[in-house]
Amino acid sequence: MPAKELGPRATQMIARILAATKSIFLSRGYAGTTIDEITRVAGVSRGSFYTYFPTKRDALLALGADSIRAGRTAVERLADLPDDWTVTDLEGFVESYFVMLEEHGSFAFAWTQAAHEDNEIREAGMKRHLHLCGEMGLAVESLRGEPLDDPTAYGLVLFSMLERAWVYCRLYEGTIDPASVRRSIAQVMAADLTPTS
Repeated sequence: MPAKELGPRATQMIARILAATKSIFLSRGYAGTTIDEITRVAGVSRGSFYTYFPTKRDALLALGADSIRAGRTAVERLADLPDDWTVTDLEGFVESYFVMLEEHGSFAFAWTQAAHEDNEIREAGMKRHLHLCGEMGLAVESLRGEPLDDPTAYGLVLFSMLERAWVYCRLYEGTIDPASVRRSIAQVMAADLTPTS
């Protein structure tokens, strides 16, 4: 049975609910977010929320689908760097990744918390995330010009560094320069991307 197409009003309602969910996930995490708080921030009724999302978990999973697509786009940006890449190219990649996290970082934060409590969320998210980590590792391998021992593990480390640094830049806002952090990440990446042979 084909899915029903949503009208403009329904699409706007879903967007409001998901925007509110993202905002609250970022400040309170998954466990600290309630449907009442989501509906208050979105300016919608509980009934409207339940029309589109049977549970808070369903809202998280909807955000996850968007986040994975954005992650793939980020990996493609890294893979598209020229063979004669520079530290400036890598810094541009890191900057674009931070911009992407402004939109999707709340999902990563909430999913990490939810995965500890919900095995189904952990299993579904882990498979997609590790696949994306593998793609990131292969992109790095291509730029490096020599194979990595484990592209998935490398991708996981790189994602972790980027996401954690972004979280700390937000947490320490006003005390640390995000541009300096991005430049430092690019320098670390450049040192590691230089072939050892």
